[in-house]
Amino acid sequence: MTSSLVSSLLIEAPVNRHFAQLHRDQQALTEAVTLYLETGLRRGNGVVVIATPAHTERFVAGLRQTGLDPGHILKSGQLELHDAELILRKFMRDDMPDWDDFRKALGAVFERVRAFGRGTTRAYDELVNVLWQEGKQEAAIRLEEYWNELARLYPFSLFCSYMLDVHHHNSYEGPLEEIGRTHSDILGNDEDERFRAALDAASRDVFGVPLSEMVGFSRPLHDGERRFPSGQRTMLWVKRNLPSASAAVLERARRYYEESLE
Repeated sequence: MTSSLVSSLLIEAPVNRHFAQLHRDQQALTEAVTLYLETGLRRGNGVVVIATPAHTERFVAGLRQTGLDPGHILKSGQLELHDAELILRKFMRDDMPDWDDFRKALGAVFERVRAFGRGTTRAYDELVNVLWQEGKQEAAIRLEEYWNELARLYPFSLFCSYMLDVHHHNSYEGPLEEIGRTHSDILGNDEDERFRAALDAASRDVFGVPLSEMVGFSRPLHDGERRFPSGQRTMLWVKRNLPSASAAVLERARRYYEESLE
């Protein structure tokens, strides 16, 4: 997905689109979320932010830099800020989300916000990232499925973020394909093309052929793979087809990527 298409999706945030982005650094996360929130607030949309307190502070500061007054918007009811950990406590049961409690907790939020906003409500979610970082990946995917079910009841767009360093092998040990399956879109970022080129250079060293060409001749086994940017999609293919070589290829690609920044 090109940078212009990513920006367009963050700005337009069509109803019932459920998209995610994998981030390696806090600044890229802040810029993407601020764009999503700012454009919604300026259009009069109701906006819901469910994030860690540290990230919420960054987003509020980002909104202030755009000339908006988050304090005033909060008082108007158009914007609600929620602590992800506190929201999780409302519906997690035995380390898994409970649908009825989730629907009640989040439904109440959307009922309030849409009364003060116009058009589609925008929601930003870090609940899934908190679960993923705690090693509760099955629970995170179940929660993504519950978000999709909730979208049948309320008109909103949803932006999820995961703090994952896709340049490191351990990020691919989890079921990333399931993140792709449960979202309408996986957003890329400015690093993606450089990462893909680094993977191709690494695979020429190891296999004598660019991995992107190998992937092109193979139909992805998992539909979720198709939604990822090219570099991440390539590594998911390697994880599935060449697992013994994946760590070595990624380590070499990471060195090529870092050299390209010098």
